[in-house]
Amino acid sequence: MIDIFLFVGLLVSMGAFIHIQKQSLKAEVQQSIKTNINWYPLIVISKSQFRQAGYQLNKILLSMYCFKMAATFCAYTAIEITGYVLSTPLVAIICFISFFAPDMWFLFKKGQRKVQINNSLEFFLSVLLVYMRAGFSLERAFALAVDHGLSKKHPLYKELKLFLFELSAGKDRETAFNSLYDRTGVSGLKKLANLMLIGSKLGTPLIQAVESQLESFALKKNILLAKKVNKKALHTTFPIILICFPMFLVLVFFPAALQVMNVLKMLVEVL
Repeated sequence: MIDIFLFVGLLVSMGAFIHIQKQSLKAEVQQSIKTNINWYPLIVISKSQFRQAGYQLNKILLSMYCFKMAATFCAYTAIEITGYVLSTPLVAIICFISFFAPDMWFLFKKGQRKVQINNSLEFFLSVLLVYMRAGFSLERAFALAVDHGLSKKHPLYKELKLFLFELSAGKDRETAFNSLYDRTGVSGLKKLANLMLIGSKLGTPLIQAVESQLESFALKKNILLAKKVNKKALHTTFPIILICFPMFLVLVFFPAALQVMNVLKMLVEVL
């Protein structure tokens, strides 16, 4: 009977997981948000954090609760199948951890997604700069850079497509850029948005904003490279000391010790 319960729990968790993985972001722009609910009961991460992980919580809310309950049920059933006699508080702690384990998985996905976007942002801006220098408008340059500079499966591609849809739907640039930052949580996009908005208000070319952002990326790369070199230097210092110190003893102290021994022998002979 327990095996049947475990099988049912696994089926429910797999079904919820597949539904969560297949949920799409395409209809997000057309949806009108009537209520601004950011937190839901028994879910420890917010709606905005789910969105930064690439999921819309309002689409997967029921699947999320099923996933959490199925994970808890599977953990309890697995404890029963193993035959280990555990105390009630320990079983409760294991079930509690299992219930909130999916939330931790979404937090991991959020961090992984931000790293993916950060790693591709510099290349995208380089492609964008090429199209802007060719004389295209900002929206057209963004569209061409997204289509030719990013893979369709890349999270930055999806987010920038939504950004372009928002612009074509009539949103102003400031609101669209702020929404893009809220959906990704990437500070590089926020800085780019601020530079472009300030540049458009002051009348400076937008190309300079992209160039300055690329320069800041290059500066960060150089700083990280310098830190890595310094760490490597610190890591290699101790092995070098271990290798060189015995050689130093042999080359410097050993001849001096021989001379001292010879002098002592001569003094002994004289005395």
